[in-house]
Amino acid sequence: MSLLFGLVGCSEQSSSSIGKTQWAYGDQSPLDGETKTYTFAIHPLYSPARLFEAFGPVIDYLNARLPNARLVLEATRNYPEYDQKIIAGRPDFIVPNPFQTLIGLRHGYHVYAKVANDEDFRGIILVRKDGRIRTPKDLKGKVIAAPGKTALAATMMPKYFLATHGVDVHKDVRYLYTGTQESTILSLTLGKAQAATTWPVPWRLIQVQRPELAKQIRLAWQTDTLPNNSVMAHERVPRALARQVADLLVAMKDDPQGRRLLEQSTFTAFEAANNATYDPVRMFIERYSKLVEPVEIP
Repeated sequence: MSLLFGLVGCSEQSSSSIGKTQWAYGDQSPLDGETKTYTFAIHPLYSPARLFEAFGPVIDYLNARLPNARLVLEATRNYPEYDQKIIAGRPDFIVPNPFQTLIGLRHGYHVYAKVANDEDFRGIILVRKDGRIRTPKDLKGKVIAAPGKTALAATMMPKYFLATHGVDVHKDVRYLYTGTQESTILSLTLGKAQAATTWPVPWRLIQVQRPELAKQIRLAWQTDTLPNNSVMAHERVPRALARQVADLLVAMKDDPQGRRLLEQSTFTAFEAANNATYDPVRMFIERYSKLVEPVEIP
């Protein structure tokens, strides 16, 4: 297999270049006349290299079962860039967080499946074991690392939790937005922040891959849950293909090879879903807008 695995396009991270920088993983061998390539973009769970390592084999699995289509996995450096991709409708398939799912519904995308295990879709607040933070109010005057303003589980849900536990998230604390889940946790271990907000999946990955860092940290608090990340296709994608990709993802948990690849990707299973699945997210955004800060779905 010949892989495109590197920086493509503009590398400047200026306002004019947001959405232009992309990393891609996929078979770049010549296509036959009947095969068309579709991009498959996942929100910034990890660094591009780690995303390809974790989810690239899943894309290979899908491509082996798609006779007339080929998927190319696309990574994005940060949340604002990924949001702009959705608004512009550039990727064919996306795996956005639930808030970004609401953005997608406004820009030509439709839900065909979702990541299972909604109990995982919650925010968590991490602190250092050697610190003196015991209650949410102990965070007053401190720096909190978070991946990005639109990271629903990793930023918005913990903000809502703190706001309901006596912390003014605008005046009492300062937020350091790092761009990715991994860099958020690393900011805590490096002393750049006194707390970090993320969600269970990257926290478990750090515990497995960087145990020397994880042992410095403890999980202080966690939020309630919401529906997990969605799988969406743009309306230009043939519905039959969108349905086929979704069905293949859902069926992977019942196939030994597929199940192993999903476990390696940290997405342990997918399940059927539709646009209405994300109505609870819309209701949470309404509550968040009233209590924390106004949020507009772009």
